[in-house]
Amino acid sequence: MTVMRTFTFMLSIFIVGMVEMVVAGIMSLMSADLHISEAWIGQLVTVYAFTFALTGPILVKLTERYAPKPVLLVTIAVFIIGNMMIALSPNFIVLVIGRILSSAAAALIVVKILAITSFLSEPHKRGRMLGIVYTGFSASNVFGVPIGTLIGDWLGWRFTFGLISFVGLLVTILLTIYLPRELHMNIHTHNSTSNNQPNVHSKKEIIKLLAVTFILLTANSIAYIYINPLILSGGHTLQYVSLALLVIGVAGMLGTSMGGYFTDKLSFKTWLIFSSLAFAVILTLLNQLWATSILLLITLFAWHIIEWSTNPAVQSGLISQVHGDHSQVMSWNMSALNAGIGLGALLGGVIVSHLSLHATVYIAAATSLLAFFIVITLQKPQTSH
Repeated sequence: MTVMRTFTFMLSIFIVGMVEMVVAGIMSLMSADLHISEAWIGQLVTVYAFTFALTGPILVKLTERYAPKPVLLVTIAVFIIGNMMIALSPNFIVLVIGRILSSAAAALIVVKILAITSFLSEPHKRGRMLGIVYTGFSASNVFGVPIGTLIGDWLGWRFTFGLISFVGLLVTILLTIYLPRELHMNIHTHNSTSNNQPNVHSKKEIIKLLAVTFILLTANSIAYIYINPLILSGGHTLQYVSLALLVIGVAGMLGTSMGGYFTDKLSFKTWLIFSSLAFAVILTLLNQLWATSILLLITLFAWHIIEWSTNPAVQSGLISQVHGDHSQVMSWNMSALNAGIGLGALLGGVIVSHLSLHATVYIAAATSLLAFFIVITLQKPQTSH
């Protein structure tokens, strides 16, 4: 993997992450311009998450017989069209259609980029490279969403989606240059022993790993969706909340790379045992720390660096169970991730309504322990083939 190819893959993941969450930053602007309530605008995040989760595996299945390069270029073109529809939308219906198009395209982009990263990486560096490329997603929350929000404030929310479309064009040019043309023939040869179909070693292990992704993201979402009021409950200012969110974003970027590094060094199972248990312990302690300042920032940092570090480990575990094209199993993992985010948000609302705000953190910790118990039952990793 060359530096420019890695950068191209990171940028591809970056724009996908940015378009998913940027709505939160420009919600009030969209609401005022389209004369629609913020509650309805907020549902665009839900539409994106569930479209992503549902369409990813289907689109991967439909495109698996075709060469990855043209599939990616066509998919990014659809992504650009979807975002231009949003930028130019005269009403909410066109907005939703553009959102569905961009989300479905994004699901395929992420899966193909991660599968190609895995294929082009040396086995002993695979976890590290997946972590580095996936850093684009966490970087989109640190830099992409604030930049998109600023542009929305300065020029109008439509220019935010115009910017995303422009970066999409840049990604198209870079992929044309840096994605190898012969990739399809390599994968074809790699799969030739099984009629071009991936050979799955253990469906049971794959289900366990997907469950780990789903449970950890559900647990994380239960608590994180209410991070703003939770921090304010400790007597902090909005400026402190902004600082905390920056710390969380940086932790997310470092966590993906760190998870990839330790996955390669220790094995995906060893790192998942440590990280899933640490995740539960940190959340259990968190409710005692809301009124502190520096200690709270350190704990929030630890929470998110650990949580983001689990994804490269799960991806490496899934890859170890599939001989051949990894796209399909990657798509199921991304679907599990988005479904977990959606379920966590729903559960968080129920917990806050019927129990209390701080109960979200304890229930999130208890939920994450389920993932820990599943991880313990995973098979020991085999030597990479």
